[in-house]
Amino acid sequence: MAGSSLKSFIKDVRNSKTLAEERSIITKESAKIRTRLRDDHLPSEKRRKNIQKLLYLYILGEKTHFGQVECINLVASDDFADKRLGYLSAMLLLDESQDLLTLLTNVLNNDLNNNNKYVVSLALTTLGFLSSSELARDVFPDVENLLSHSRDPYLVKKALQCTAKMIHKDVSLLDIFSPQLITGILNNHSMCTHGVLLGIIKVFQSILESYGPYQEYLADGEVEGGESKDSAEEFVSKILSPIIPVIPQLFQLMQNLNSKNFEPDFDVQGICDPFLQVELINTLRLFFQLGDELDCHEIMQYLNKLSDLLTQVATNTDSSKSTGQTILYETTRIIFSLNLDQPLRVLGVNILAKFLSGRDNNVKYVALNTLLKVVPLEPSAVQRHRKFISRCLRDPDVFIRKRALELTFAILDEANITEVVDELLHFLERTTEEDRSLILFTVEHLVAVFDKYSIADEKWELGVFVKILKLVGKHIALEKVSDILVAINNAKNSTGKRDVLIDMLRYSLDEKLSFEISQENIAWQLVSIWCIGEYGDMILEGAANPLINQKSLTQYLSNCNLKYSEDNRLIQYILTAALKLSVRIDDTKCVEDLRQLIVKHTSDPDLMLQNKSVQYEIIFRQPRSVKKALLETMPNFDKPTKHEKVTSTQSRKPKVNPPKEANLLFDLLQDNPSQESHDSNTNADVGQTDLLADLFGSSQPNNKAAESDPRGIGLLSQSASETVKLPAQGVKIHEDVYLQVFAHTISCVSGAAQLELYFKALKQVSEIQSMCAVPKTQKLVMGQLHPQNSLKEDDVCKQSLKVTGSGKLKLRVKANFKVNGRTIDKQFDYKFNGSL
Repeated sequence: MAGSSLKSFIKDVRNSKTLAEERSIITKESAKIRTRLRDDHLPSEKRRKNIQKLLYLYILGEKTHFGQVECINLVASDDFADKRLGYLSAMLLLDESQDLLTLLTNVLNNDLNNNNKYVVSLALTTLGFLSSSELARDVFPDVENLLSHSRDPYLVKKALQCTAKMIHKDVSLLDIFSPQLITGILNNHSMCTHGVLLGIIKVFQSILESYGPYQEYLADGEVEGGESKDSAEEFVSKILSPIIPVIPQLFQLMQNLNSKNFEPDFDVQGICDPFLQVELINTLRLFFQLGDELDCHEIMQYLNKLSDLLTQVATNTDSSKSTGQTILYETTRIIFSLNLDQPLRVLGVNILAKFLSGRDNNVKYVALNTLLKVVPLEPSAVQRHRKFISRCLRDPDVFIRKRALELTFAILDEANITEVVDELLHFLERTTEEDRSLILFTVEHLVAVFDKYSIADEKWELGVFVKILKLVGKHIALEKVSDILVAINNAKNSTGKRDVLIDMLRYSLDEKLSFEISQENIAWQLVSIWCIGEYGDMILEGAANPLINQKSLTQYLSNCNLKYSEDNRLIQYILTAALKLSVRIDDTKCVEDLRQLIVKHTSDPDLMLQNKSVQYEIIFRQPRSVKKALLETMPNFDKPTKHEKVTSTQSRKPKVNPPKEANLLFDLLQDNPSQESHDSNTNADVGQTDLLADLFGSSQPNNKAAESDPRGIGLLSQSASETVKLPAQGVKIHEDVYLQVFAHTISCVSGAAQLELYFKALKQVSEIQSMCAVPKTQKLVMGQLHPQNSLKEDDVCKQSLKVTGSGKLKLRVKANFKVNGRTIDKQFDYKFNGSL
């Protein structure tokens, strides 16, 4: 009979020719399973067979909730075969959020005290995989009892792994857990096998990773009415101190594994026990990260020994095998996460560079990702391996190319910009239609690079833009085309600009060369049209090529008008270019052709084009002297300079303020809006600024800053240089070697409080970020750090807080900041005298 066994059921499902047939088989079998499981007299063997089918339905994504109770019945059976399948199905079909999980408590209690160690092992595995906080607290004493009294390494290993999982589930277990128990097992050499060692290390990792959740647990207890505790001190004294003495043992164990005298039972590709080595390195990283965060001298005293150990591991580990690469990767992680000495950081970069030269794409991807995080710490060391990064740009894997692109832009600076940009252009030459996302990413960041750095050779910069348009112009968004037009317009080297534009127009006008430019390359056509309109006279004066003349430029605009008649956006550029070119040439035939081009659109169905064409025709009929004044070449676009961009980013100030906006509007209204006019007409600027400010309802006629600096730069400088002083009533709530924090209560009434936090730098700190939390019965609104988030020694910044709600006024503050490139986190609590 079809579907009588699991094997035949799977075969029927796989042989289904249509989705409807498959659905029919699954629905029928699911109904049969539901009916059979209701039969109390169903034999155990058939019951197990139906649960196996249920697991296959779970794999297919079908509903299996009707079999959950049956899983618990199987677990409660005395038959080991039933129990084994029951635990497996419980782990798959149940989750920690379901109420049915409480039915497992008694069963797990019984199985954890069973005489059969394999039954105990099943219970421990299930408990670690599937336990809620309540279940973990209920059965934790039984697990701890196993750790204390069992002499079977197999059971101790399982119990340790289960303990690590339960601590992750519920950090309150740390209050009843005895770390001395783990250190005792570690010192028992007859018990401490390979599996037990892995279990001990997992427990250490769970303890170290639970510092943050444990603080939250203590804070919740305090909010609910418990006594106030210093969570950091509590964690160190009660939980961390008993396990700190094992650090030298971990060092010794790692040195033994890394030496030549290794056990062949755990050898993998010539590396001794790579799984244990990786977990040991990861555990040491967690130890020292927590020691640095808590300023724990007992841990940090071993830092030099850690550096020696990492050097030994990096030197002795074979990087040609995947197992060795895994260990070396963990070594680089700990080097950079702890920001160790510069020689070690360089060693870490060299290790990652070796990964790039391999053939395994997974290893390359991991190395590129890690190097991206490492560049801010060791930019010069990463740049030395640029040839390996360049090879990754040619990798067939699109993900490798994407990461290599990100890393290439990360190491780009003023010193290597020429070489790196050339490599990126070669990369664009090799791209295909499938690489559109990479093309857009490259163009966007290249434009940003030229905005960020001052390029001495403007001709080379414009040539790069033209080559980008030629290679990938059809993929470029209009916003980036606009940035390219700004760069062309603002170029000061007129000779270089003219040469680049002439070379560009050769490809547009020459019939043979024009085949290299796709008709779909709208960006190329748009820039060519715009440049003909703006710089037609400059191009004609410097063109030595007979192909570039008044007739060819006019003909090109006419051809584009026919080719792209459906693209209204491009037609608008063509109309503007035709109008502007008409005053830059003197051939009457060509001028008339340009006029006819505009006249054709005066009856265009598109109202925008029709309106523009009518207006342009009116301008066309004006005397040449009037037209020439109206159609002058565009002035330099007022784009922030490189220095202004960096300053505004660092200080996080708005880019636009009212005086500057008013001045920009005045620029547009002037007949000769050049930079010199700003310098020579300061009074006129001020008057116009005041006038526009009056119109917008925000005038301040007596604003001295606006009078002295109409562009608003003075206002920005004034805001950035503003100083904050500590209030006399401020109370010091935290102090360390880098920062002092003071609190000032402005007001505290029923239901609301106004507070201020002051951060005083004892050393130069940068990128200060403050995060605050209040009890559950209250709500908090935080202001920004003022005046800035980077402080020199003895500088002060403040932050305003508004608390609403009820209850005692308490505050938990977490501040992170950077000192010499190293990120430091500080967390502390403070209880105010008042209540809401």
